[in-house]
Amino acid sequence: MDIKHLQFAFRIYWANLKGLLNLFAEGIILLASLASLFVLIYQFGFNYSASMTHVLHESGIFILLAFFAGITLRYIIKFKEIIQEKMLYLDIGIYFFLFAVLSGKVFFKEVVQESLPYLSFLTKPHFVYFLLLLLSVIHLSRQTFALLQSHIKPSILFLLSFVFVILIGSGLLMLPNATVHGIHFIDALFISTTSVCVTGLTTVDVATTFTHTGLIIIMFLIQIGGIGVMTFTSFFALSFMGHSSFSSKMVLKDMLNEDHINGLFKVILNILFVTLFIEGIGAYLIYMEIKGSLPGGTSEELFYAIFHAISAFCNAGISTLSGNMYDPLVVHKYNLHIWIGFLIIFGGLGFPIVLNYLKLLKHLIINIFRMLIGQQKHYVHTPRIININTYIVVISTLVLVISGTVFYYLLEMNNTLASLPFKGKVANAFLGAVTPRTAGFCVADMGILTNGTLMLTLILMIIGAAPMSTGGGLKVTTVCVALFTAHNTARNKENVEIRKREIAPATIRRAFATIVFYFCWLGLAVWLLSLTEKGVSVFTLTFEAVSALSTVGLSLNFSPLLTTAGKLIIICTMLVGRIGILTFFFSFYKEYKKKNYTYPQENILM
Repeated sequence: MDIKHLQFAFRIYWANLKGLLNLFAEGIILLASLASLFVLIYQFGFNYSASMTHVLHESGIFILLAFFAGITLRYIIKFKEIIQEKMLYLDIGIYFFLFAVLSGKVFFKEVVQESLPYLSFLTKPHFVYFLLLLLSVIHLSRQTFALLQSHIKPSILFLLSFVFVILIGSGLLMLPNATVHGIHFIDALFISTTSVCVTGLTTVDVATTFTHTGLIIIMFLIQIGGIGVMTFTSFFALSFMGHSSFSSKMVLKDMLNEDHINGLFKVILNILFVTLFIEGIGAYLIYMEIKGSLPGGTSEELFYAIFHAISAFCNAGISTLSGNMYDPLVVHKYNLHIWIGFLIIFGGLGFPIVLNYLKLLKHLIINIFRMLIGQQKHYVHTPRIININTYIVVISTLVLVISGTVFYYLLEMNNTLASLPFKGKVANAFLGAVTPRTAGFCVADMGILTNGTLMLTLILMIIGAAPMSTGGGLKVTTVCVALFTAHNTARNKENVEIRKREIAPATIRRAFATIVFYFCWLGLAVWLLSLTEKGVSVFTLTFEAVSALSTVGLSLNFSPLLTTAGKLIIICTMLVGRIGILTFFFSFYKEYKKKNYTYPQENILM
């Protein structure tokens, strides 16, 4: 055998060995990630003895050792791919942080204790648990993102991702430390679904049923559901992966509704930044309004502010107070109602619209700065980033908010608003008009609102928020396109034009398909509820079903009275509403292959 054959055989042997070692490393990391979650769940979800505390901490150290071994082996085998990661330096920083923690606990324990005592804080249990959580989230996200490289239909993968998180959330909410006196599985499933689907319907009193641990779990479920499960996991995966396949990028492009595959990571990063930035400002404003007014002191007020900022921006409508926004502790804090309303609006506008206006703001600031320092004498040009989609969403939102506020004020001025000062009437009317657009915060007992207000609320719930937002409903763009099309049909005009732009026929078809599927599911849900909920008026059932399908969360005090079958119907309806009625039905349709021929046309009587 000559030298060339030996070299070829060696390359084959090394490639096989490298593949086996990589599989071994990934297996170690996967097992360590799952073990981390098990330890963290047991640590914070159960009551245990002091001896078990020691066992859990020691288990955490062994898991960190497994992470260290697996990650080190992965660095050695896949060095060329790892240096292409978008957050290479952060990845290396986490690796050295892991090494520092293990040095203080295992590798150089005596040296750290004697010569470097100021680094002993790294060995504290909370640092160990934080590192376990961080490593498990990063590497499980990488494994999840790998599914995108399979041939699973994007809409089905999107649906399964929500189902998976809902089931995980249900299990977490059933932990002993998550509730005060325990909870039935169907209620845990319902609360997990309403949190992940950012709906807000609840079968139990969240404030009195769940402990701080349970409320934190709900808050994280709301945040993950609001941003989007695949957006959340894709951020970590794309951050800590050297490369991803073209097919996985195409799937992610469809999920994010992007036109191009380039810059997907930047889009995800912008979504996360905008979310945390707006929620941070909202939390600060809320805290300043409720400061010194809640029992429990500063820590309770900070938690209230953060929870409600997330719940409002994500359009969830879940509150830590039993009375929601009309709880005696906050009912007269009218500035709080206004801030909550604005957070709902920003969340309901959709990430593309918010990013568009941030881009415009950045452009204005840069040009003003250049004029101030003398680099340019006047404003050069106005960028055309406010496209027709942004125009429709913004104008529709303004019309619905202003008209909704006025009508709510007029309908309730002699009812729930009668005893309030003028500022309170305006603030409550504003939040009362904003919250049906898929948020679910209550400014008054829904059972005492006038019939006119309930019908107004029902209409606003059906219309919903904007596409690619944290809200649900038909979406304002769908309703606007349908209305313009109906208007043109009445005028016998073929093309649908808005602001000198023609709406594509495919968009019109999607709009009407959305409306048809929406009311088909709504009719089915109401009919099934009429069979399971005996003696309940059809309007109450319709209101509940619309609230679930549009992911609003408002109820005529009926959610806690649902039967088990009724809860399951509402759970399915909330899930369908969150992933999108069109996306849900598309999951079960086989894609039609376009033919190069047409049949003769024939008219049908209408």
